[in-house]
Amino acid sequence: MPAILEVLDAVRVGDVIFGLGASGQEKLLLVYKTDLGGFSARHVTTQVKLRFNPDGKTRVYADGGYVTIVSIAPLPAEMYDVALGLDLKSAARPEYPDSILSNAEIELLLTYPKFFKARLLPGRESIVKAADRLNGVRAILQLEWDPINARNDPPMWDEYLGDLPALVDLLDGPASVDEVAVFLADLASRRMRTLAVADRGKAAAVSLVRWRQSWT
Repeated sequence: MPAILEVLDAVRVGDVIFGLGASGQEKLLLVYKTDLGGFSARHVTTQVKLRFNPDGKTRVYADGGYVTIVSIAPLPAEMYDVALGLDLKSAARPEYPDSILSNAEIELLLTYPKFFKARLLPGRESIVKAADRLNGVRAILQLEWDPINARNDPPMWDEYLGDLPALVDLLDGPASVDEVAVFLADLASRRMRTLAVADRGKAAAVSLVRWRQSWT
């Protein structure tokens, strides 16, 4: 199996590649510069620019996290063209209704993680598994515990990113439903969330423990 440095040396300007943030954030990235020290890429939907070392990992960036490249598999031509178009649209920062995603763009954003995860770089499997756990925990919290579409006092989408690793570790303990509920109660208190959030802690803990049982 080729070494990771050898594989990543094949990255070229114009490649669309896949990275994972420290808290499991999935990132579709367009490479815009390569040199002996690594390569630079921007997040297609936010246009945030990242600098990668030759091993495919960033240094610390603005919000204190890291991004690791986990796949550089070439996208099929149709997906690649949509990704380039979405990058151009994001860079232009269009006003509504021009900012509305097309069906093809929606399809791309829904399917690109699965495509890349089926074609990982050597040695990146554990990173993807950890990210999938973080994202699963976050989804349950956002849907059942402190939903981002709450009518009153909705949380910021990234409000609990820093707490997710500790919650995953607790679940991997494995923790009981009561232990997870206590963790959520403490989290709600520290973040000064509403009573409704605290009241949903036990039910969310049940869902988290049930989902944990599917981990391999």
